[in-house]
Amino acid sequence: MPEFRRRYSEDGVDSRHHTATYTFRRGHTKSTGGAVTSDLNQRAFDRTSNEELHWNLPAETEMPSGKAVEILEFLRWYARERLDSRRMDERRSIDLGVVPEFADVGLLGLQVPRRYQGQELSYRDTFRIMEQLAAIDCNLFVMTAVQNAVGIPPIMQHASDRVKADVLPLLAQGKSLTTSAASEPGMGSNLRGMATCATRNRDGSYTINGTKRWISLGAASHYLNVFTRLCDEHGERLGYAGFVVDTTTPGFTAGPELLTLGLKAVPQNILTFKDMRVPADWMLGAEGDGVTAANAAFMLARLVLAAGSVGAMKRSLEVAARYATRRTVATGLLVDNGRTQQVLTEAVAATQAVETLLDHLTSQLDMGEQPPELLYFVAKIIASEEMFTVVDRSLQMLGARGFLDTNIVGPFFRDYRLFRIFEGATEAITVYVGKMIHRNPAGFGEIVHSFPASRQVTDLVDEAASFTALRAVTEQEQHILYNVLGDLLCWSVMAALTSSTATRSEMHAYTAQWCEHKLRQRLTEARRDVGLELPAVSTLLSHIAGYGETIGDVDQRRPDEEHCVDPLLMR
Repeated sequence: MPEFRRRYSEDGVDSRHHTATYTFRRGHTKSTGGAVTSDLNQRAFDRTSNEELHWNLPAETEMPSGKAVEILEFLRWYARERLDSRRMDERRSIDLGVVPEFADVGLLGLQVPRRYQGQELSYRDTFRIMEQLAAIDCNLFVMTAVQNAVGIPPIMQHASDRVKADVLPLLAQGKSLTTSAASEPGMGSNLRGMATCATRNRDGSYTINGTKRWISLGAASHYLNVFTRLCDEHGERLGYAGFVVDTTTPGFTAGPELLTLGLKAVPQNILTFKDMRVPADWMLGAEGDGVTAANAAFMLARLVLAAGSVGAMKRSLEVAARYATRRTVATGLLVDNGRTQQVLTEAVAATQAVETLLDHLTSQLDMGEQPPELLYFVAKIIASEEMFTVVDRSLQMLGARGFLDTNIVGPFFRDYRLFRIFEGATEAITVYVGKMIHRNPAGFGEIVHSFPASRQVTDLVDEAASFTALRAVTEQEQHILYNVLGDLLCWSVMAALTSSTATRSEMHAYTAQWCEHKLRQRLTEARRDVGLELPAVSTLLSHIAGYGETIGDVDQRRPDEEHCVDPLLMR
């Protein structure tokens, strides 16, 4: 770290001395981290006032704080000088120096208050750092995101003052890692389906029994937020509970590690709790209200995944554009091919659309306003789905080079695929969003009409909202209807929001048209889906079972590599 600090200062980018000031129309003044608003954005604001846009300030003019600039410069230096992503991937572990160096610059306590030794950064600064991390390496992004978005918030918001004072300084300084454990073998992210149980003891403590699965950093964390069902000493259910637990407590076992397709350097662990006793004052929030504490982690995590998606999109497009400007094909330079230009432009529009949504939510949070809960889900759905499309198209553009595991985009394709599953698979949370809207149809308009969209977009949104009046006959039809409603809400939000920012630049105008086109497409698909008659489940499964007649029995029975200690050598 001292070597970095010397270079950082020598390069003249010390954030303490690297500021500039510029003035907005109507006298708004803002200190920046060394950059000024672009001409395109300035021209856009010359044409349209903030009041007309219902916007506080353009996101592009919100410059990172001095501390955020320092962290961003550190990450870029670390990527150039220290990082070997391929080695981490092959070894299935993060380099030993990452945690102390990340801790030293403040990356492991981004929003922890200063009184607990944290950086107390804004949401905008935090998400900008997460975007930067994702553009560098998915493993480093997830490690940092788990600490800051999944592990720390439940403690910061719901732990007792004593636990905060004991634990938060350790976490903020990187002396300990933390995560949250909610997912289980049989329920995934459905918190209300948890089987792990905490039983209240006569002395006021609790005993935890159960198993958690897919827990990032589960074996590496000293402190763990574990979410359970809550029962009294007679087995009667009392609701749900969350606890901060010290993983050195007897009864806790970490392992085995799950062998994943990508994101290999961040362990995904199975965790077991057997008669593990936890003091009463280490509970998160009120007894029986554990779901509230869990939401503190997973709602923020959905926005952090959106920020990471933006970083992955930008980096993938950067690599694809480099290739397109250098590769000659039958029609000339690849970038001069009309279809190539179309693919790149649509990918940039997708990136800018996600960025616009995230900027809107960030602005609300930093002003102390709480966005509608469903917008957290919209951000996660749109960001992860569009990100993977952009990464896939970038890989495709690279041709055979894209399929090489050494060419940046290939590992991105493996690693970032998980974002469509993290914090709720797209299909599951789209259905959930649709279900919530179906229960409260007025919520559709309340969310979408808060953006001053164009007349044609408003008409499309009204048509999308009309689907809330439909009723399904069977349970299966209901699931399809909920999925349609969730999808329509997502693209109604995107079309309305980008319509309200269309005057900012030529690219913003294209992004607005692209989102409007996507909403039109979704409406066409929605009309088809709600009238679709599916075959009986028995017919479907019987057809799939028939594949065995053509592909045969190919289940592999060769013994796997032995990982356990030989029984003759054990105690």
